[in-house]
Amino acid sequence: MIVISVLLSRVSFIHVLISSTVNVANLGSISTSRPNIDVDRSNLMASSHLVRQATTAILQEDPTLAGPLLRLAFHDGATREQLSDDLNNSLFVGGPNGSIKYEKDWMENRGISRPLQAVEEIHSNIEGLSFADCIALAGAEAVEFAGGPSIQIRLGRRDTTKADSKKRMRTLQGDTDRSLVDTTLPSAGLDSDGLRLYFGALGLSDEQFVALCGAHDLGRHVTLLGMPKSCLKELTRECLETAPVLMPFVAEDPDGFSNTYFKKLIKWNQRKVKLGEVAFIPTDVDLVVDNGLRKYVSKFAKNKAAFFSSFESAYQIIVDAGATSVGRY
Repeated sequence: MIVISVLLSRVSFIHVLISSTVNVANLGSISTSRPNIDVDRSNLMASSHLVRQATTAILQEDPTLAGPLLRLAFHDGATREQLSDDLNNSLFVGGPNGSIKYEKDWMENRGISRPLQAVEEIHSNIEGLSFADCIALAGAEAVEFAGGPSIQIRLGRRDTTKADSKKRMRTLQGDTDRSLVDTTLPSAGLDSDGLRLYFGALGLSDEQFVALCGAHDLGRHVTLLGMPKSCLKELTRECLETAPVLMPFVAEDPDGFSNTYFKKLIKWNQRKVKLGEVAFIPTDVDLVVDNGLRKYVSKFAKNKAAFFSSFESAYQIIVDAGATSVGRY
């Protein structure tokens, strides 16, 4: 009963917040079939502001949602794949398109229900923006709320009504076994060559994808600590969604966005980290053991402004695919 009451109060608050700021019934609907949706710029500005405002309100109530909201935006946008037709024309399939709501059962999306529900609550009170637009805006606002850069994004994404493909239509692989890229979301076991192939296919440079990995400065991941015996015997999705102990990638201020992640990677490589100070996964470590990528880790560890600038451009590349507006909001 307490959980239901809190949820209802949050929905009511968001509705009041939006209704008191602008009459959402008067917002023009966005259609990607229009050649220029920026003719509705005033409405786009108003509605995008409402999404950001509502996201901030939720984060003020629960700052631990910042990391999950950023992860939600990445997982909705990164399922994109570029293909070619018979005439060698480039075409894209996949996100960012709101498909994440149909992909909750993917193992890669464990723990996604909480931020997904938060954005669904916001979108239910917004007219003129797609669900995918709201996801991208919420992710950007979460970064800024946590102390990161202010990121403006394009709008006009088209929502899908089904899940994207979990498997890539065209696999990528370098010279190593761990460089195989055959899924639309990255495997945590990819080596540095695999990371280059995966993020390169999304249009990111080495420097940009290293910056994007800095998102692990924010948030936590699931652990098996404290799980009941039934879950340890059979690890179901419900077990992962309700895991009692979440481990931050970087123990220092897991709800703040800074360049601490890169400082800790350097410290890890020097074998100076203490027990519990970090909980990196293989793709984190790839960045500092690869000579070509380590220079960017060092750059961002020394220069937070450079990290913020590269992260901003990387985030925009991931979430702006499929957006039809010319302006950013």
